[in-house]
Amino acid sequence: MPPGDILQQINGDSVNSNVWHEAYQVRSYEVDCRNRLSILAMFNFMQEAASRHAAALGVSIHQLMSENFTWLLSRLKLKIASYPGWNDRIQVSTWPSGAQQLFALRDFAIKEGDDRMVAAAASAWLVIDLQKRRPVRIAPFVERLKPVEGSHILPGRLDKLPAFSRQDHERTFVVRYSDLDINQHVNNVRFVEWVIEGAPPAVLKTSAPSEIEINFMAEAFYEDQIRSACCCIDSSPAEMLHRLTRRQDGRELVRARTLWRPA
Repeated sequence: MPPGDILQQINGDSVNSNVWHEAYQVRSYEVDCRNRLSILAMFNFMQEAASRHAAALGVSIHQLMSENFTWLLSRLKLKIASYPGWNDRIQVSTWPSGAQQLFALRDFAIKEGDDRMVAAAASAWLVIDLQKRRPVRIAPFVERLKPVEGSHILPGRLDKLPAFSRQDHERTFVVRYSDLDINQHVNNVRFVEWVIEGAPPAVLKTSAPSEIEINFMAEAFYEDQIRSACCCIDSSPAEMLHRLTRRQDGRELVRARTLWRPA
């Protein structure tokens, strides 16, 4: 079922009313050099909408911290149909969509003011014990989220991405204090930025991501040096695999896969 049809279906079902909507107007500092909504702003919009919905459900990050837990984004897949520009109005809709093993699932739909689909995303979240820094059983938290069953906006599971050995391009970043979030580690949106910035310059100058799938595997902290490497699948820059590793100990932090189309 197309993303728009799913959103219409769950919005029209009075039983499944657990869908959160946030309206935004794209501001000048949320577009890139081509006057398109940046990938980072898109991720931030989704994260903000999810956070506000979680708070309304009584399971925000602040509420979980009072219980010695926190949310941790583990996997996300985003398909982008179009890029709004400066001053365009968009609506982000989000809803809990069930569970997968230790993961609480949450889906997103982004639409423009004229009801055109901009992007669809599926995400998988862990609840972490703050003292042990380990995942805990998700079932009690999923019950509090009241998921909208049968409402997955993208087909398939959010599985672990493959590793790769060959690399075609690499860049290094150093974690700044401003890259840290409320959990005192690198914000997941910053990881997304380093994945995209790790693509070859020729790709960045001529193309835009149409799909991003990412696995967040380990934490990074202030002053860590992060290597962003990528390899082109079948020698084509249209599809790439990425990884972020910590230079000091070689720890793999992120795996990602991107698809690109002409900008």
